[in-house]
Amino acid sequence: MFGIKDPIAFLTDNKFISKRGEFRSLGLCLLFTVLGILGCENVDKKSPSMVFHYNEDESVTTLDPAYVKSQSEIWIVSQIFNGLVDLNPQLQVVPALSDHWEISEDKKIYTFHLRRDAQFCFPDLGGKVTHRRVNSRDVAFSLSRIADPKSASPGAWIFADKIDSNLSQVFVPLNDTVFQIHLLRPVASLLNLLATNYGFVVPVEYKSTEKAVLARNPIGTGPFYLKRWEEQIKLVLRKNDVYHEKDSAGVSLPYLDAINVSFVKNKQTAFMQFLAGSYDFFNGLESSFKDELLTTNAQLKPKYNQRLKTLITPFLNTEYIGCYLGDQAGKVNYLQDVHLRRALELSIDRKAIVQFFRNGLGTPGEYGFVPPQLNPNQISVLTDSMTQSKQDAKAEFALSEYSKMKVKPVISLSTTADYLDMMVYLQEAWSRIGINIKVDIQTGGMLRQLRNEGKLMLFRGSWIADYPDAENYLACFYQKFLSPNGPNYTHFVDADFDAIYEAIESGGSKDRSDDIFRANLRLMSQVPVIPLYYDKSIRLMHPWVKGLGNDVTNRLPLKRVKIEK
Repeated sequence: MFGIKDPIAFLTDNKFISKRGEFRSLGLCLLFTVLGILGCENVDKKSPSMVFHYNEDESVTTLDPAYVKSQSEIWIVSQIFNGLVDLNPQLQVVPALSDHWEISEDKKIYTFHLRRDAQFCFPDLGGKVTHRRVNSRDVAFSLSRIADPKSASPGAWIFADKIDSNLSQVFVPLNDTVFQIHLLRPVASLLNLLATNYGFVVPVEYKSTEKAVLARNPIGTGPFYLKRWEEQIKLVLRKNDVYHEKDSAGVSLPYLDAINVSFVKNKQTAFMQFLAGSYDFFNGLESSFKDELLTTNAQLKPKYNQRLKTLITPFLNTEYIGCYLGDQAGKVNYLQDVHLRRALELSIDRKAIVQFFRNGLGTPGEYGFVPPQLNPNQISVLTDSMTQSKQDAKAEFALSEYSKMKVKPVISLSTTADYLDMMVYLQEAWSRIGINIKVDIQTGGMLRQLRNEGKLMLFRGSWIADYPDAENYLACFYQKFLSPNGPNYTHFVDADFDAIYEAIESGGSKDRSDDIFRANLRLMSQVPVIPLYYDKSIRLMHPWVKGLGNDVTNRLPLKRVKIEK
């Protein structure tokens, strides 16, 4: 292994990062001194009603499910809306607004039967709430506005190349409670796609309402409805008293009376307020205070054990280094040489990255681009011989054309500032086998733009699943999805891979799990990306929060949560 044995020592010796660390340590001392004082105060000033408080540091600009894209928005709209189907914590498709469905023998017609007790919640300005039962015309309208090019919904991709352009022949209400979707071809992941926020159902009354109005006045069938929204300040959801779901004891959901979302942009300030009891839970940890809270194996340090609970869950997010394989005008692209890409991959220590840069919040990226939760066959074949091949970095480097250059050309590695420490660590590891790497810092927006335009060589990226299916990860390497018109940012082109992907996507595989394994293995051999680790999400909460769980999609279902102080 040609990685750095002691990343902490390396970072301490690096003058730039060391100086950065001194300022950060000083800030942390002040931060946690204040937190210690706040933690001694009596902060239980909430009303006895069950109100769940959390902070969102990202902006929320729309609550129209056809246009939400960020996690911050998805978390909120998922409290307000339902789709035809949902996913349970085991990622199995379960009924939601439809209580059952049938799939035709040719797998091109899906017939959904709607439940009869689901109702839209229409609040008015005076606080009065009226209701109307959902029907199949609402479903047809909702899905049509996603697929209609005139809507320009970012979710249009879920139906792209799968349906006819005549939407009235695609989304068909047979009567009030029976609804059909007609496909051009079988789509193995359709139900998973319908379980995303783009499958949420809105009332047909939306048709006559302006887009800007819909963004701020969501009407859904979910467990909560929007009561108040002061942009960038506060958002309040109230309990939907006629929500259709019940728990196993027959008690109506949700348990909570309300949800209160604050919008404090400074993460350190928000974290201070969380420890002081102003918020019930906190999602994620910034690098500036993870060392204070967690050990290097992702355990809460003893002094916080009595005050907080943690929930650490594998998260469908692959953090990786992308290798651009396309041509660049006036430049020789040395990354087109698979031997150089293999040398880059084999010379890094993923376990050290997870331990020292993530405090154990992750799994080393040894199973390829597809997370192991979506490709269980991969885990069973990660043999000792495959692990031993990691010693061959120098041999692969010697086979590359780059190694024969007397003066090694600079290869740029682009990143955002929050990953700088990790990228400098990779730079040092790669320099030890003779690869001349320059770390290039970009803003998040500029990095995405340059990546989409094919103007970066190596770039740090992350792929968070849009829906929990390996197909969503493999699509990043399909030739027809070359950026800027798709997510194939590396411009990887491989006919064998494309053939396997098409079988997976269409449902034409004889053994879909085996095809997923073969497609992922093909990527591992060709190395268009270098997986670093598979992420884990961490949720911190106070002991009075009951019933808050998580799954690999990092959703925030609150209908079964209680506050017990």
